[in-house]
Amino acid sequence: MADALPTEVVAVEQLQKHWAARWDVLLRFLLLVRDNYPVANHSAYFMEEVARIEHKVSIVNLRDVLSHLATLLAEDTPADEWEAQLAEAAAHFRRAIQEPYHISIGDLRGRFDLVRARYERLLPRMQKLQDRGLFHQAPTVQYVEQELAAIASLASDGRDAKARNRTDGGWSEGCGHLADAYHRLDKLAQELSSHIYQFEARGGSSWSRAGMIATVIFGTVGVVSLVLTIMMRHGW
Repeated sequence: MADALPTEVVAVEQLQKHWAARWDVLLRFLLLVRDNYPVANHSAYFMEEVARIEHKVSIVNLRDVLSHLATLLAEDTPADEWEAQLAEAAAHFRRAIQEPYHISIGDLRGRFDLVRARYERLLPRMQKLQDRGLFHQAPTVQYVEQELAAIASLASDGRDAKARNRTDGGWSEGCGHLADAYHRLDKLAQELSSHIYQFEARGGSSWSRAGMIATVIFGTVGVVSLVLTIMMRHGW
């Protein structure tokens, strides 16, 4: 044991030198994880529990963050590559935070387009029933287009935040715009679905039972999404 002690001491001293040289970059890396992981986790929760989408984008980017941390800690990583590991990890965090929102909106838009097409085919027939006191609240095509323009503007603001390539107040605001765009589109889809269902329930069309069931499910999922988001914002 007496012979082994000097070797252990040397090993400890070498380890201390190893960490001391990297300490500044390592500390900033740890702060990056502290500040961004909870936000990335929130984005993943939004995609999985609110939008009900299973996707690997979050886990892949967070895995890449760990990969860059391991590279930073590796003894054979040259000093001139340490800062690059931090920069790459920050980029993966940005993708882990924003891409779940983009994926969620894209998925919802695809489903919304089907509902909108059906609604606009039925709308003229709904409007004919307005003389009987029915469907006065049915949105017009112009209203739908105005809502979609506002939603597109919110989504665009979110994409602009992504292009900033840094996490700051504008970045956080951009993520909020993306979430708002999703919920506003979800609300519009529920509104159109509700009128389609009411029209179909009256026997005003030969649309299939499957179509009616899909409309009801769309509305139910929207309500669940809203409740989950409220719970997330209040930390329940």
